[in-house]
Amino acid sequence: MKVAMSSGHGKYIRGAAGSPVPPQLDEVNEARRVVEQVAKELRARGVTTVTFHDDTSHDQNTNLNTIVNWHNKQSRDLDVSIHFNAYDGSAHGTECLYVTQQSLSSKVASAVANAGGFTNRGAKKRTDLFFLNNTHEPAILDEVCFCDNTSDSNKYNAHFNSICDAIAAAISGVEEGEPDQPEEPDEPHPEDPLDVPLDSRPVIGEGDEGVDVGDLQTLLNGTDLRPGLVVDEDFGALTDSATKNYQASRGLDVDGIAGPQTWGALYAGKQGLPPPPHALSTHDIEVICELANSSAIARYSWKDRGQAPVGYTQGMALAYAQTYRKFNQNHPAAVDMAKARTDSDKDALNVYRSNFDNLGMNNESSNANTLRHLYALMIGHGMRESSGRHCEGRDMSADNVQSDTAEAGLFQTSYNAHSASDPEFDNLMEEYTQSENKATCYISQFDDGVSCSSSDWSCYGSGDGYTFQRLCKECPAFAVETCALTLRNLCNHYGPIIRKETELRADADKMLQQVQDYIDQAYEGDV
Repeated sequence: MKVAMSSGHGKYIRGAAGSPVPPQLDEVNEARRVVEQVAKELRARGVTTVTFHDDTSHDQNTNLNTIVNWHNKQSRDLDVSIHFNAYDGSAHGTECLYVTQQSLSSKVASAVANAGGFTNRGAKKRTDLFFLNNTHEPAILDEVCFCDNTSDSNKYNAHFNSICDAIAAAISGVEEGEPDQPEEPDEPHPEDPLDVPLDSRPVIGEGDEGVDVGDLQTLLNGTDLRPGLVVDEDFGALTDSATKNYQASRGLDVDGIAGPQTWGALYAGKQGLPPPPHALSTHDIEVICELANSSAIARYSWKDRGQAPVGYTQGMALAYAQTYRKFNQNHPAAVDMAKARTDSDKDALNVYRSNFDNLGMNNESSNANTLRHLYALMIGHGMRESSGRHCEGRDMSADNVQSDTAEAGLFQTSYNAHSASDPEFDNLMEEYTQSENKATCYISQFDDGVSCSSSDWSCYGSGDGYTFQRLCKECPAFAVETCALTLRNLCNHYGPIIRKETELRADADKMLQQVQDYIDQAYEGDV
């Protein structure tokens, strides 16, 4: 059995707290104490247990997603979240919340009540909690007691060890752990990460800590990518991004998880694949992301959608930079995107002609300006279709589950649009499936601030349609370019375009113009 356990809320997203503290309790502080003590008791019972506390999030949505994402990256049998209740100072007792785990929740609530002398409020089914709804394994959320009730707080402090022991016993089914045995002194960890046997390396990802994380950081720093990670043995966002960038550069699966494939490549000193001529360098990516994140459009609140995820704005900036480089190199798909406005009702530049004219965006010539204006429209289009989430699955209210008609990705495009842009559409799919082009997907940048569930990643059918859905989600830059072709040649594929719900913003064009100016300066030879 393996348990993944986390404390509720976070260092900067505080939960409930009594008044005053003490004698009443602070939820975040006490939840962390309980997690670590219960983990100790579980390990003494032979139960492999990993723990997590969120020390990075600064808003509730990010906090919830950070915790759930950590759980879903673990190999485990049970997810446990520790919380403390609060109401009006008079409510009291312990309870355990569940969606599917009624029996276990009842055992935990009863065990805590007996150990702490609390009122047993029992097991309660809750279908409205993010943690219980989005973790992929059986899960419980334990409300130990009421932190704003002095009686509960005093009982908790008096019986802390017994309460934690009771939780561990209820989860494991083992009443008491084995008595502590004298530990053999650990051998010192090798200074050279390559001296650690490859087959002993665990699967690690964001949220993990320890010497293996430190070794991963050291090995990544030693590659040609030189991410400059601080070797702090903490698998945070920077290590996650560096891992994804390394995986992309080596043609590996880009998931940010260091497993046998990634460890093996690092141990073998696998050389980076030669980048395609339109690929952006690490320096390019840094500069362009900064341009995007400091832009006015990054702070704009889109109608009915709110502010875009950080990853969406910077991802779209990178996608435009890459397509612009392709245009300068006469890539057929990019040239088709940049063609002069047509009179067709299937050309989004024609459908939105008055909108473009009102903003002084002329699309009457085949040139880079027309390409940039198309991408400005596309920034609003992606927010309307997916709220900027690269992993967005099909519209669940629709019944289009055939491989060719199931929608996927940022723009909810389906593969049956391919015939309107023949052969450029299918040629792009072939291009982006090649290993050397994984580095041009920019998924680690699109992924910033975006949470993806297992259902999001689900694809439908088989064949080319299935491949298209998967590629749209795993390689957002591909989704961008196929949408750009479809907007020029079959824009009635998209309801928000026909209904003119997609917003066209001048600030989007201004940001893309800055990106274009940077590329012109950095790659004078492209033109």
